[in-house]
Amino acid sequence: MKNVGKLDEYYNSMIHWAVRFFSMVVVDFLYTLAMLVWHMLWPLVFGFSLSAVIRSYVPGEMIIRRLGENGVISGLIATAFGAVSSVCNYATVGMGHTLRLKGASWGNTLAYMIASTNIGITMLIAVYGFLGPVFLNVMVVAGLIFLVLSYLLSIVFTMPAPEEPKDADAMAMKEKNNWQAACDYFRDDVAMTRKDILTGFVVASAVSVFMPPAWWDVIFGSYQDHGVMAWGWNAVMGIIVTIITFGCSIGNVSLAAVMWWHGVSSGGVMAFLLASLLTFPMLKVTAGYYGMKTTIKSTIVLSLGIILSCLMIDALLQAYSITLVRNNVITMTSGNGMLFTVAMNIAFAILAVLMYRKGRKMSM
Repeated sequence: MKNVGKLDEYYNSMIHWAVRFFSMVVVDFLYTLAMLVWHMLWPLVFGFSLSAVIRSYVPGEMIIRRLGENGVISGLIATAFGAVSSVCNYATVGMGHTLRLKGASWGNTLAYMIASTNIGITMLIAVYGFLGPVFLNVMVVAGLIFLVLSYLLSIVFTMPAPEEPKDADAMAMKEKNNWQAACDYFRDDVAMTRKDILTGFVVASAVSVFMPPAWWDVIFGSYQDHGVMAWGWNAVMGIIVTIITFGCSIGNVSLAAVMWWHGVSSGGVMAFLLASLLTFPMLKVTAGYYGMKTTIKSTIVLSLGIILSCLMIDALLQAYSITLVRNNVITMTSGNGMLFTVAMNIAFAILAVLMYRKGRKMSM
């Protein structure tokens, strides 16, 4: 009986420590999740609202009519149109299909989609909030290189010619007050992306808490490794991680930040961020619109564009000895930075409530 008592005491002790450990992990996870949301609240609202306001003044139909032929001017128009358009991957692919129905070339369609998902207003503000101004500059350069390379590769791979222009109900916008239109866009964008953004936060928090930092070295190798082979491996693995995680462009920023804080190379993080159009759901939608042959060509074009752009970014960073600081925003919880975040979160939370309540559901 004495041994049985000791055994029970041992089991009770093990259960106690297991419960305590589990509680600590859960608390750590919830704290990390709360900090991610807290630090990204105002940048996300700012990006959504700014994008919505700009889009309410953009004459969409006039722009689309200029996208039928490949060229510098049409490419710049498509890029600008994408940068102020939807941040939701599904909406971006759907809008790309609408552009095709309106007669846009494949190069201009890809320019629009890449700009929308990688260098759009909300995306860049989110990158700034999580990864800082220097990384933001690198992201813009990488996104533009990716866009230009994909534009040229779409010509080299002889993507299909533009469709015969057709009417598209999705592009029809009724005459309305610009502020009302901006609120409508804001509500619609938030409704489309909130699940993806929340999923991104949850995945990023879970990875940050449960995944040992050493695993990143196993997947990507040490960020101190240089050379074309190391850079190429990081770019390919970045694409693979994106495909596996099924994330959207804006939702991926939080996980990209966790990858960056844990030592993944700049090229690997960039590839992860740039590859949001290559997830299985996006490829499925693309195949439904254009067929398998065109989808395979598009996948090759985008993959090559990502890998080449990331190789160029890594080479430029090494050539000019540019060191990117790996700040972790979760640890920035005191001082003037905290006061600034509190003030901005309060102001933009009020703006978000006002715009969302005024906005009407739009049929997409």
